[in-house]
Amino acid sequence: VRYGLTFQSIRYQLIKIGIEFSPYYLFQEGINVTDVPQIKGTDADYSCELLKYEDMKILGAINYASFSEEKLLTMLNAGEKCIGIKHNGEIAAFMWINFSELNYKSTLIHLKSNEAYLWFMYTLESYRGQNLAPYLRYKSYEILKEMGVDKLYSISDYFNSPAVKFKKKLNAKRLKL
Repeated sequence: VRYGLTFQSIRYQLIKIGIEFSPYYLFQEGINVTDVPQIKGTDADYSCELLKYEDMKILGAINYASFSEEKLLTMLNAGEKCIGIKHNGEIAAFMWINFSELNYKSTLIHLKSNEAYLWFMYTLESYRGQNLAPYLRYKSYEILKEMGVDKLYSISDYFNSPAVKFKKKLNAKRLKL
């Protein structure tokens, strides 16, 4: 309830008894971003960077989505990138970027060299409510633009209102439901 995920929580409970209802949005991001999102607090304490192999041990210990350190390393070795925000050297939020395909439920898009799929944005609970997700996403647009990637896709579950809300902050375009 605190993070606006009530319907998402109910959906997870229904999945446990065999009922799955999973509507989602396909977004295009990185277009017409007018305002740079600001972190609540002191920006100087935060850094945004591509996470490295040694960071995967920390992410594996967080146990988000049951991704082990080995799985995370496999994703890096396959060419995916992980961008994170660190607060005084500690990982506060991160997201993954796939450059080859967007593969989510019934949506499969093989990506061109100028395209990327932004997926699995996660903010550690102790850092939630500080506007890190929009800030990290904005920074990822800058990093990807430098890499020649200018068409960005993402998916958000319909009931994940915090994810949909932060994408609205960034003027993401809803392509389809």
